Amino acid sequence: MSKYKLIWAAILCAAVMPLVAQTPYSQYGYGTLDDNATGNQRAMGGTGIGMRNNTYINMMNPASYTAMDSLTFMFDFSADYKASWYNENGASDTGQSGGINYVAMQFRLGKKVAAAIGLTPLSHVQYTYGSNITNGSYTRAGEGGMSQVFLGVAVQPFKWMSVGVNAGYVFGKIDNITHVVTKPSTGSYINSMTLSDLRVQFGLQFPVAINDKNDLNVGVTYTLGKPTWGEVLTYNTFNDTIIEPMGDNYSMPHAFGAGVSYTYNQSITAAVDARYELWEDAKFYRPNLDDYMRMNNRWRVSAGLEYRPKLVSSSYLDYIRYRIGGFYEQSYITVRDDAGNYNSVREFGVSCGLGFPLRGNKSMFNFTLEYSHRNGHPNPLLSEDHLAIVLSMTFNEMWFWQRKFE
Repeated sequence: MSKYKLIWAAILCAAVMPLVAQTPYSQYGYGTLDDNATGNQRAMGGTGIGMRNNTYINMMNPASYTAMDSLTFMFDFSADYKASWYNENGASDTGQSGGINYVAMQFRLGKKVAAAIGLTPLSHVQYTYGSNITNGSYTRAGEGGMSQVFLGVAVQPFKWMSVGVNAGYVFGKIDNITHVVTKPSTGSYINSMTLSDLRVQFGLQFPVAINDKNDLNVGVTYTLGKPTWGEVLTYNTFNDTIIEPMGDNYSMPHAFGAGVSYTYNQSITAAVDARYELWEDAKFYRPNLDDYMRMNNRWRVSAGLEYRPKLVSSSYLDYIRYRIGGFYEQSYITVRDDAGNYNSVREFGVSCGLGFPLRGNKSMFNFTLEYSHRNGHPNPLLSEDHLAIVLSMTFNEMWFWQRKFE
């Protein structure tokens, strides 16, 4: 009974305690994006498209679900704490954020079929800042983001191929508020976006057992681009409130991913990922400016390494997983500077972590330390440094086996 209580407690926490991402860059578009990396994957730079393992849930590629053992049930959840430092033109500030990241479950449906369900974030919006202007001041603030509840299914028709699909219901609300105070008068502008949408991602993996000690796995993913469903409310102090469907003015891009992982003797795993998203072809309308946001195609490369000293040992230290990784990314967000030039937003990061096996050497407690830096390019604009502590727990239990004998 205690296992079920823990699972429902984690699901409840994920529903009421979303992750808060403090960054002024999140005021643009749908906010800063999340790639659904689990706690152990974040320790490896956020790699996962080409990874295939029976000890954790890999939501980055639904084709990976068939790697799990038969009669096994897996449950995974994660939380983090992030400290942030901001610097712009000599002015500096600090911030803190944190909360539950995701919850997910995975189980077998048959000998060659497996499924997963979960609640994960897709984007984050959280910022507050202001400045003085002629005869007054202004303040800008925003909060919200997108999340998804997904169901994924994978089938392995051949030993050398697995195919999967994640179908998700996307929901969320994004509020952006500008408040201007001047001597003659004051005014506010509010843009509130409510989303109710669908998201579909396809995945393939090709596992190759080179010999008894060497394994290779190649993975690819595709996420369907489509118009975004929902409605937008705009309010101006001096005009009527307007509520309109998002219609053809908003859309999400086609997205592609590829990854490869290599495992030696079940002890060393190296992985590399590359992702590319066609945001230049997507739409995001800005009612206050009566134009469409200019967006870059997003791309990201990441790499990671995991080391397990020994397969069989009398020392617990030999069963600990040691992980390291890094990534580099160009965001879809562009920022126009005072000179009228558009700057892309780029980010890089490094990470390391430990995986502590629990009973049976399959359930795992993961600890990750992640540093990332974000700024504009070629004009640095606002510079951000983030240091995150990520904790995650993966329960890998043979619950169905136990039920057979109860």
